[in-house]
Amino acid sequence: MASVRVAKNKLTTPTQQSRFELGVCMAIYSWEALAVAVQNFWGGPDSADKRDWMVGSIVELYEQQEQVDSEDIEDRLLQIMEDEFEVAIEDDSANDVAEKIVRIFEQCKEGDFSLADSLYQKYQSKSNSSSAPVHVVEQEEVTGDEME
Repeated sequence: MASVRVAKNKLTTPTQQSRFELGVCMAIYSWEALAVAVQNFWGGPDSADKRDWMVGSIVELYEQQEQVDSEDIEDRLLQIMEDEFEVAIEDDSANDVAEKIVRIFEQCKEGDFSLADSLYQKYQSKSNSSSAPVHVVEQEEVTGDEME
């Protein structure tokens, strides 16, 4: 675990709160380890719902505690990954996500939404570029008689 960053105080406006929630969502959605777990349904058929629940769980940390640091967030992320997706994260990616969330909170508290907006724009461009429709073409079964 790297350095611990602490965020104090609460967000005071609905705009700050909504942009913080967007930023947390985008930080978690862009976490590669979680994306792989969701895509492969390691959390079962409701893997995407579990990812959304994870976002709410992190936002809830800020509502329940006076101080939230990156270690609190990292611990929660790792616990959810193990409990809900049966994945043990052994790299520092959870810490990276936690640090990003603390920065998002600090910025939103100051009325600066640049990091949350940037993450959202990256997500949108990635979604637009990877959302090309996939066409499945069913081939007729060819029997030995037809091949001659």
